[in-house]
Amino acid sequence: MNIFELAEQNFLITFFVVIGIGLLQGAIMGRGVRSRFPSFKRHARTVSIILLALFSINAISGVLKFAEPVKVSVSELTIPVTIEEVFTIVVNVTGINAGVGTVIAIFVSITLIVFLKFAQIHQIARYFIFIVSCIVLIASLLGKFTDFVPTTFQIMLYAFYQFGITVGIFLVTRRKESDVLSEIK
Repeated sequence: MNIFELAEQNFLITFFVVIGIGLLQGAIMGRGVRSRFPSFKRHARTVSIILLALFSINAISGVLKFAEPVKVSVSELTIPVTIEEVFTIVVNVTGINAGVGTVIAIFVSITLIVFLKFAQIHQIARYFIFIVSCIVLIASLLGKFTDFVPTTFQIMLYAFYQFGITVGIFLVTRRKESDVLSEIK
């Protein structure tokens, strides 16, 4: 019995664990956003709604790409002769040619990388986010460069994971804290 069969047999526990990991990762990132940008606390509702929209688009795009990955065959890759061929290979391998949703997903991902570099997040939380993100990256790379096709159960797990991240960030960033000194002035 492999780990996927065991996870499917205990699907309720698996879904709760995956949602919990997503919520924890989202809460850590939301807390990092709040600590890195303290001025967001005054505009918590607006910022949280914007982040909810961005991460929802990112989640939907990510789930769609995970469900039906665009396959890249190594035999299709040739040594580029012109700069245009280099750009074509880069666009095809990174998946940028998939549309606006992908561009937003890449923007959110790059923003998170930069944010994690400069945010005040505890080292253990950074490692947690990094390890979980690497596992998700490996799963999506397997889908892109191998014959791996995710099952409906695996797609649902990924969707719940993305949902957990989105909700975790939203719940943490929506808290509005007022500064007592700013109300006196």
